[in-house]
Amino acid sequence: MIYVVEVPHEGDPHAWFAFDGEDLFNKVIVHDSLEPWEVHDVSTPRELMELVGHLPGTEEAEQEFPGICTLAREYGWDTPLYRADHVLERGAYQPDPVSVEDACAAALRQRVGESAAQGPLKAVRIFWSDPEAVLATEGSEPLFFEQNNWRALYALREQLLALDVLAEN
Repeated sequence: MIYVVEVPHEGDPHAWFAFDGEDLFNKVIVHDSLEPWEVHDVSTPRELMELVGHLPGTEEAEQEFPGICTLAREYGWDTPLYRADHVLERGAYQPDPVSVEDACAAALRQRVGESAAQGPLKAVRIFWSDPEAVLATEGSEPLFFEQNNWRALYALREQLLALDVLAEN
């Protein structure tokens, strides 16, 4: 399981979980300002060209979509390319893998700001496993010891209890 603790500028902190990276992605994109394929995507230049309705390697495709054709010349028509706009430049594709987990973590971090005008969250923490989340409740997470963040600890603890990861004492 993956656990997320969000500390908003206004209101109480809350915790939620995802079963795996794909579930995390499906939950993150609901409240993201970007389209799902901008948060995380893996496509070949050929697939991108098909999405825009052109045949790869044609003169028309070269004229209308020079960016896709440049990617194809550089990496090949069938090389998987990764897009994660919160991680990479906006609209950039690269052959180096970007995991869906890294893309989602970056999307969640984008929601953090010094004020509500800069982002809805004061803080966000992601715990990638049950043991990591349990350790955080036992003192390994400094966020929980900052001013008024006991509610964030409580939110995570309640989530762990609800999922029977922790036993009620």
